[in-house]
Amino acid sequence: MRPPKGIRPPSSWSTDGRPGRAYAGSPMPANPQPSPLAVAALGLVHDHVTPSDLVTRFAAVDAALDERSAESLLDELCELGLARVVRDAHAGNDYFPTPLGERLRIASFAGRSEQLDLLAEIEQMRTDLISTIAHELRTPLTAIRTSVGVLIDPAIAPSMDERRTLLETIDRNATRMQRVVGDIVDLARFRAGRVQLQLRRIDATELAQSAIDSVALLASSRNQRIELTAPDHPIWVFGDFRRLEQTIVNLLSNAEKYSPPGSLISMSVASAGSDVRWTVIDRGSGIKAADKARLFERFFVADSDRSGSTGGIGLGLPISLLIAQAHDGRIEVHSRPGHGSTFSVVIPASGPSEVPEE
Repeated sequence: MRPPKGIRPPSSWSTDGRPGRAYAGSPMPANPQPSPLAVAALGLVHDHVTPSDLVTRFAAVDAALDERSAESLLDELCELGLARVVRDAHAGNDYFPTPLGERLRIASFAGRSEQLDLLAEIEQMRTDLISTIAHELRTPLTAIRTSVGVLIDPAIAPSMDERRTLLETIDRNATRMQRVVGDIVDLARFRAGRVQLQLRRIDATELAQSAIDSVALLASSRNQRIELTAPDHPIWVFGDFRRLEQTIVNLLSNAEKYSPPGSLISMSVASAGSDVRWTVIDRGSGIKAADKARLFERFFVADSDRSGSTGGIGLGLPISLLIAQAHDGRIEVHSRPGHGSTFSVVIPASGPSEVPEE
């Protein structure tokens, strides 16, 4: 089956400081796999099964199993996303295989163990998604509820300045929550190939300056300066201005986050043969070798010791990569611990050869 437009298989990363070319779909850490008995139970589920059915089917293959153990095995399959349960107070529980469970069942008979690795990846993604969203939404929700509580408490009666501060807190945290949801939706759409690019002829330098303007205030608050190097003449590229700007903003935001206060962030725009290249260089402490291979992994956030700060849902770089790939481009990374990092977005000046459609 052909993958959706913009999705490519992962390639190897260099660990000696040389540039690496990143592709989406990096493997997730392995999660515990289903027990051998659960895999055997999955092979006997077929279209649907009750615990009593499973006991009978195990007996048919000379394997003893009581009903309580059968229900425990079926619940294990549900927890792993391999089965779903329909509960009936009168008829008892009825278990059905999920599409993933059906694929794994077929693969187990064919002797393809790689399907178990797929299961581990999907389960890890689900766990990471839930825990990351819970973490990212809890703090802004708490801030919003606290601010609203102060505003509606007649015993407090905040002043006009205090009311304004509280409303700004609500607005800022609501925007943060909206960004988290937007990133998740964007990632799902790109990976499904359902994003339609709004292609037009744009000036790569104008796009870079627009991205810098979006990050400048935050960088200024830490006494950082963003310096743009670009030719005097326009560098034309056929692309989606908003999406490419989103990519550059993500790279600049990371550079700001992982660079020390008072440092310089360099941004350059250049033609590279038939391609256009945007490059962001920070003066941080670089990327650990252990983190390098996971930079574009969904929900991965690098250790905070590059800047002493944390935060982010770990979707900025994966989304940036998918945007670049949707333009038939790539993201290149060069970093050594103690020497900062260089991220480059490279896309064809003529635009993508095929345009993904809604």
